[in-house]
Amino acid sequence: MLQPLKGVTVIDLTYFVAGPGAAKILADWGADVIKVEPPFGDPIRTSGTSLQAPIEEDCNPLYAAFNSNKRGLALDLKNEAGKAVLNKLLTTADVFLSSYRTGALKRLGLDYETLHEKYPHLIWAQLNGYGDFGPVKDNPGFDVVAFWARSGAMIDFPEKETSPINAPYGFGDATTACSLAGGIAGALYQKEKTGKGCKVMTSLYGQAIWNNAALVMATQYGDEYPKTRKNPMSPVMDSFQCSDGKWIYMSILQHDRYYNTLMKDVIDRPDLVDDPRFAKAVDGKKNAVELVEIISQGFAKYTQAEMAKRLHDADIAYDCIQHVKDTLNDPQALENQYIVPIKNFDGSETKQAMTPVRFCDIEPTTPVDIAPTVELLAPKIGQDSVAILKEYGYADEDIDELVQIGAVFTAK
Repeated sequence: MLQPLKGVTVIDLTYFVAGPGAAKILADWGADVIKVEPPFGDPIRTSGTSLQAPIEEDCNPLYAAFNSNKRGLALDLKNEAGKAVLNKLLTTADVFLSSYRTGALKRLGLDYETLHEKYPHLIWAQLNGYGDFGPVKDNPGFDVVAFWARSGAMIDFPEKETSPINAPYGFGDATTACSLAGGIAGALYQKEKTGKGCKVMTSLYGQAIWNNAALVMATQYGDEYPKTRKNPMSPVMDSFQCSDGKWIYMSILQHDRYYNTLMKDVIDRPDLVDDPRFAKAVDGKKNAVELVEIISQGFAKYTQAEMAKRLHDADIAYDCIQHVKDTLNDPQALENQYIVPIKNFDGSETKQAMTPVRFCDIEPTTPVDIAPTVELLAPKIGQDSVAILKEYGYADEDIDELVQIGAVFTAK
């Protein structure tokens, strides 16, 4: 895969998922990302247990998912010598990326105003929970609270009159990471033209609101959430259960065009062709509960595979509703290398999701042409500390002293 950010240096002072995810995307696009961790490491290193994943030093798949292709430097930033090391890296870096809260960055002298004055070339990027202004701007904000709970997604996405959704781990983080990576890419373009850095900002709450942009609009005009599949936004855009207990989601955006085809060729109800209660979108919406029940009865006569063929032959958009685990062996995911087996340090393999955006400078003829590149396993704590410091001009005796005074840590 073409890596357009070759030659870009990113200092990654982030933790958990969203910030590391943004830095990983930049690393996958070719940037030299130096992950700066405290001596105890990024807290996500111990978070895999909640997902029943191993958290061993040589096998930590959750940490690896958001930190491969990076190099690792461990610094104690409460130690003045440790901060001096970081500042030396920033003198030539292109991007400083952090998910620390603003107050913590100010205490460390790493806030935008301070660094912009010292290093006007530096792009300063921050991800936080709720944005830079407002009454809760300083609150801690992980994706389950800032992205899911406050935005309405947690209670408006599930089936009506059920409990709030049990939010999937890292979902809001990963989407916000994509936006932040794109924002940094935009800032790099400006830097290329002007030589000057700028401040790049995003938040989990802002991302969630953007993801809900259609609903933000619709609720101002009487559309209400949560909804029930028995009375959905559109009766021909809904989930339907087949005779084998499996589900299909059908998505007909042009109701008037496909209604007769659905009745005649898909659910065996030619008697309902041109039925004035349902044939037009406006009437189908008025009688949605009845039409959903009719379609449900039609789907219930066939297995998922049989109904999938009928929908395919009718050129109606649909897909079989899968579990996340099903994507591990989905030929569409595997052929496009959206999921790739990655080796852990202990030699075992874990299938990992890959960065979704790919680049090439010629039309790809096979998936290999745009295959993601995993050149570096997610680093152990301080794994590359010595090598990085040597690149920045530190002599062996200087490094030894920094290690002795606890400013720098190296891998065991």
